[in-house]
Amino acid sequence: MIFLVLSPQQATAKKIKPYQPSDLLENYRQAHASINDVNNKMIRHRVSPHWVEEDNKFWYKLDLHAGKREWVVVDCLAGKRQPAFNHTAVGKQLSELLRKDVDGSKLNISELQFDKALTYCEFKFENGRYRFHYKDNKLEQMTRVLSPPNIVTTSTRIAQKQDQTPRWEFEVKNHNAVLVDKENKQEHVLTTDGTEANPYKFNKWAPTRNYVVFMKVQPGNLSKVHLLESSPKDSIKAKLHTRTYAQPGDRFDSFKLFIASTETQKSYAVDTELIDYHGPPRLEWHENNDFFTYQKDDRGHQRVRVIAVSAADGTTRTIIDEQTETFINQTKFYRHYTKDGKRLVWTSERSGWNHLYLYNLNSDQSIIPITSGEWAVKKVHSLHEEEGYLIFSAVGTEANEDPYHEHYFRVNLDGSNLTKLTDGDGTHKIQLSPTRRFLIDEYSRIDQPPIHTLRNAKTGKAICQLEIADISQLLELGFNLPERFVAKGRDGKTNIYGMVYRPRLFDPKYSYPVVEYIYAGPHDSHVPKSFMTRMRMFHLAELGFITVMVDGMGTDNRGKDFHDVCWKNLQDSGLPDHIAWLKALNAKYPQCDISNVGIFGTSAGGQSSTAALLHHSDFYRVAVSSCGCHDNRVDKHWWNEQWMGYPIAEHYKDQSNTTNANLLKGNLLLMVGEMDTNVPPESTYQLVNALIKSKKEFDLLVVPGMGHSAGGEYGQRRRWDYFVRHLHGLTPPNWNQHGYPPK
Repeated sequence: MIFLVLSPQQATAKKIKPYQPSDLLENYRQAHASINDVNNKMIRHRVSPHWVEEDNKFWYKLDLHAGKREWVVVDCLAGKRQPAFNHTAVGKQLSELLRKDVDGSKLNISELQFDKALTYCEFKFENGRYRFHYKDNKLEQMTRVLSPPNIVTTSTRIAQKQDQTPRWEFEVKNHNAVLVDKENKQEHVLTTDGTEANPYKFNKWAPTRNYVVFMKVQPGNLSKVHLLESSPKDSIKAKLHTRTYAQPGDRFDSFKLFIASTETQKSYAVDTELIDYHGPPRLEWHENNDFFTYQKDDRGHQRVRVIAVSAADGTTRTIIDEQTETFINQTKFYRHYTKDGKRLVWTSERSGWNHLYLYNLNSDQSIIPITSGEWAVKKVHSLHEEEGYLIFSAVGTEANEDPYHEHYFRVNLDGSNLTKLTDGDGTHKIQLSPTRRFLIDEYSRIDQPPIHTLRNAKTGKAICQLEIADISQLLELGFNLPERFVAKGRDGKTNIYGMVYRPRLFDPKYSYPVVEYIYAGPHDSHVPKSFMTRMRMFHLAELGFITVMVDGMGTDNRGKDFHDVCWKNLQDSGLPDHIAWLKALNAKYPQCDISNVGIFGTSAGGQSSTAALLHHSDFYRVAVSSCGCHDNRVDKHWWNEQWMGYPIAEHYKDQSNTTNANLLKGNLLLMVGEMDTNVPPESTYQLVNALIKSKKEFDLLVVPGMGHSAGGEYGQRRRWDYFVRHLHGLTPPNWNQHGYPPK
């Protein structure tokens, strides 16, 4: 596909007759049926390998249409894919042996095994075992069993020897630290200033148990949230549930570190500041237990350090000191200490792109960039210390592809021999063979069904094609593949990527209201890049809408400058980019009626969809917002402080949907689950209160017993009804009369 790039200035409003459902009830039937009628319509889209013969071979099963199955074996060295047996011949011969009809295309076998030379296979069917010889297509009933295949596991876990009867133990007595010598039963009191309010607690022994790290705790003060369960299953009376829920600005427990030596039976303080965020530190001991390290996350997510502590005297040195003027994205941290305790693999966006670095933990603290460039490491798939390399996925590496497509690479830990392992215009997933000699590469796009290829895991060279997904039955149902669409964002320069669904009944002679599904959480990008058949947008489109989804500025995986738009600016939600993109979509496809636009979302999407009506009411007319975090001051601390900053300042209040409730125009439906443990329901209730005080019209659905959700089937129907009523201008069917789902 060729991406179309248009500026918002090119958008022209062409008047086309609006689509009006002639049989609204039938549209609902189609929409609801679409949830299930796509099931099992795609085949040859999954490869689940069973590796044998030290990963030279593998087999997999394909579930096909009408209950049929196909069993496949692959010889990796020969680069050959073939049926595991002649299904027709096996079915015919089983029928003769068992004196009953056996359909060879629907065989349900188990314990499939092969000889090394791939001259025959053995399997269990019902209560018997059989051997099928490839040369003469002959099935033999067996009285003995083929030896179990030599299956190689990906790793061997080596049990670390533990001292079952350690001489020294650490205990807390009367809130103070005590070292106990088990041999002579002596207790060595390490502290005397511990109290109930400020107790000492255990942290970690050195592996050789010559040192123990412990800490003095200063308790924090975390918020409580209260959930009223109106309709418990075991009572006709409501129940109140109260739990701790850390919110922005809350005071966390703080920890002061100490070290005690079993040799001297003395303790000393670690020469560092209090650890006052993210709980007690996770310690890593290194070399000959001479020092340990821990990660220090500063409040506000603008500084992260890795600090080394000398066990002998508690002195410290800083190995890594990451700082930024905006935020450090801790949702995608990768940290790995090598087994020798001398090196650390670490991710950082210091260059403006997420990359991998290798740190020397010794005194020279040298740094080796493992990856670099104007592209981003997305995740580390696996790290192999013995061989000195790692495998990772990255985005933005292919100039002629969607920058969100994931490709996989192999690179040595010293940054040499960067090798691309996947090929094909799409987003990729891989499965490594047990000994990591081969990989199965799966790629797809929203408009391209999955393709599976066997590749060399060292070079990426293709060995043989395995499967190309078959969607013929989906197309026979009238399933419209979504369209990828790209246009310039708010700045007129940056490409913004999104997707478009059209209903199966789409007729270009008509224009259709547009409904956007939004989720703009800064922790990731969210427009799907791989092929899928079940999605809220697809089902909703069947009611006569064009549905879209967009990744605007402020979301991840496009570099730090693109991402930083969200900094202290969650109200933005990328909506100016979404609007520019929709105008460009209308310029190419005037059937997209951007004078009649709705939007919906859940959680952060609930916040954004409401913000669309508050701040962009000249463009968005209708919103359905589920379980929204409408005020960042009452949502979870780590999410909001990371993107909105710390300390909590006026911008939190200024960007709250509750604060801006008086700006509401258009039609708003709020949904909330009374038992939401992710986003406190009070966030929605406070918005409702502000809307009432502002004398605004809106709709509210509170679902008893529901947690963090878009509302399930009932919520979906109410969402559909809302868009039908306010975008089509039609009265939805009376479901009390017709029943739901519609038949």
